[in-house]
Parts: sequence; structure tokens; C-alpha cells
Amino acid sequence: MRRAVIVLAILFTGFKTAPNTTTTFVLAGEPLQFDERLRPAFTSTQLRNSFDATRVGLARWAATEEGRKIIRHLDPKEYRVLISEDPHEGGAGRAPQPGIATLVAAGDHKKLKVYTMILNPTFGLDRGVVALPGLPATPADLMAVAWAGEMLHIDFYARGISLPHHGRPDFQREWRTVAGELGYPSMTHADEREEPMGRQPRVIVWEDQ
Repeated sequence: MRRAVIVLAILFTGFKTAPNTTTTFVLAGEPLQFDERLRPAFTSTQLRNSFDATRVGLARWAATEEGRKIIRHLDPKEYRVLISEDPHEGGAGRAPQPGIATLVAAGDHKKLKVYTMILNPTFGLDRGVVALPGLPATPADLMAVAWAGEMLHIDFYARGISLPHHGRPDFQREWRTVAGELGYPSMTHADEREEPMGRQPRVIVWEDQ
């Protein structure tokens, strides 16, 4: 019980400033910190200037084994992920492909590689999402899935792998694993242009270019 209280205090009370500046992720203009168990700890600025759904979604993704694997892989000395929120974004999440120089530098461990991720935490039932049993229904659900999907793309960029990703067997295998860990084993992740006609309504809109 005491541990749960401490976790909630870290997540929702926040620090006045970030504990240190060595971090891969930047949210609301400040470094995003994780504790030794890779649970996110938000600064006061991040609590004020980011959506609850974004932070809860991050915590849920970071609690999965696939999420922890990606966080560990993205060494803060080598990678930076800049996270922004945009209520006008056409989908729940987007991770634009970086420039060719960044992709080519994947094997250069001394060079800092910077990626961007755009989230729309207001994307919901009134924005094209269909609530179906066993699939995301709340903004926090959608943000957990968006973190998982877009960070999977960024992890592929960090390996020097350019788009398209959706048709790759390894991408789909890793997506199915993390989707299952989040509790949505039947959820698909494919570019809407790749979706065959006649499928069930899309649960989430993905934009990666």
C-alpha cells in the first residue's frame, strides 16, 4: 500500500525540477525522468502543460516488457525523442521519419540522433474511433496504444530502418506483442492506405509520414 502511494505521488504530484538532465525523452520542454523500475516521474511543469491521458498512456506503455525494452535501447547519450501534443493532429499519434542523415547515423554511437513524436490526446470517440469490446475506449487507452505504436516506429528508425514499416513481419510481431501486453491482442496496426476494403471500422488513425 505504501509503495502504491509513493508511485501515485511521483506520477501526479511531480518534482519542481527534473532530477537530472540525462534522459532520452523530452515532454513539455523538459526532460522526462524514469525511476529504477522505468516508471515515469513528471516535473511540475509537465503536470501543468501536458494532458493527463498522455501521461497515463506513457505509464501504461512503460510498464510493458516491450516498452521497457525500447526505453532501455534508446540510450540518452545517443538518442533524443521530442514529444509534442497537438489537438489538431488528424490521428492519435504520428512519428515522422527523420532525415536520411539521421537514419544513416544509426550505427554511429557517438552521434546524437533526434526523433519527434506528435500525440493527440483529444482524439476520441468523436474523432473517428469506434469503441468495440476488447479495444481502446478512453483517451488514456488510446494514448497507451499511440505511445506503443509510435515508439515502435522510432525504435525502427533508431535501427536505421526507414518507412514503410507496417508490412514488415518483425514490426507486426513486435506490435502484436505490445498490443497484447496492453490488453488489446486483436488490435491491428497498419497504415490506413494498406487496409483492405471491407474490414471492421478502424479503431485508431496512424500517420507516420
